[in-house]
Amino acid sequence: MAAEEGQRERPLSILVVSLDNLGDLVFASALFPPLRQHFPAAHIAVWCKEYSAGIAPLLPGVDAIYSADPFWDRSPGRGKGPASRFLSVAASVRRARFDTAILCFAPWRTAAAVAATGIPVRIGLERRRNHRWLTDTLPAENRVNPVVEEVLRLLTPLGIRDVPSRYQLDASRLTNELAPVTSSLGGDHYVVLHPFAGSEDRCVPLDKWMSVADELSSTGMSILWVGGRRELERLREGRTTRQEWRYSDVLFNGDLTLTSVAISKAKLFIGHDSGPMHIAAALGVPTLGVFAPGEPKRTFPQGTGQWRIISRESPDAVTAREILDEARLLLMSV
Repeated sequence: MAAEEGQRERPLSILVVSLDNLGDLVFASALFPPLRQHFPAAHIAVWCKEYSAGIAPLLPGVDAIYSADPFWDRSPGRGKGPASRFLSVAASVRRARFDTAILCFAPWRTAAAVAATGIPVRIGLERRRNHRWLTDTLPAENRVNPVVEEVLRLLTPLGIRDVPSRYQLDASRLTNELAPVTSSLGGDHYVVLHPFAGSEDRCVPLDKWMSVADELSSTGMSILWVGGRRELERLREGRTTRQEWRYSDVLFNGDLTLTSVAISKAKLFIGHDSGPMHIAAALGVPTLGVFAPGEPKRTFPQGTGQWRIISRESPDAVTAREILDEARLLLMSV
């Protein structure tokens, strides 16, 4: 049963738990600014998957990072996490003696793992079988509403309401990384393209993305292709690419932190509804999201910058010309 909203004691240490995928951790970033504003002296930490931990240093107001891939869940491009690593991190969390945990997108196994660390206050939205592991169970996520709006409901037991419904990452926290990243890209006059998604049947064919890149290159824009190594290798195989195009796997060797810093300096981001799209939007980069299909009413870009979306029932219904036209409109509005 949940406590009366706003009646919790003032927390001294808060752990935000987001043991889900990359985009989910970006959505969870909406919690940190209001937590820091309302509890300026509190120790605030995040517990996330190891594969998504590269963006954790960009989370505003975070003092500590715990990362481990759950042994019951697969991360994109990875198998399930080793139980020994997860249990070791859980033990570290227990030793830290947090007094409050906020669980984002918490299935029962995540809720049980957090309960096992001994944190006395555990706040989460209701999901199947998770309520027994929570002290404050809020109504289940309304899948009609924007995700950030639903995430922010987790703050109500702490007396925090009426905060801006947006997520946010802060690249200025990584000032030492900014100069070498922009130097490797030859400046900041570039567009980031991410033509991939969690499921290939939601991806606009790569030949259309190549047409987009060719057209943008002809206008003097540099191109940075972002994706996993296997994805980008597939992009390069059997296709004519321009010498001046850059690839995140080559420049940054898969380092998500450096890739995020590179995204933060782009003139424009164009990509499918996925983690990198939400990173760009959270960094305030003008963002064009392609939903083919998807849930645009829930997962549209919810950051601090300008954005537009293309929403179609099939990736084949999206044309290169449409992407370019929307991109131009977006750049004109910035």
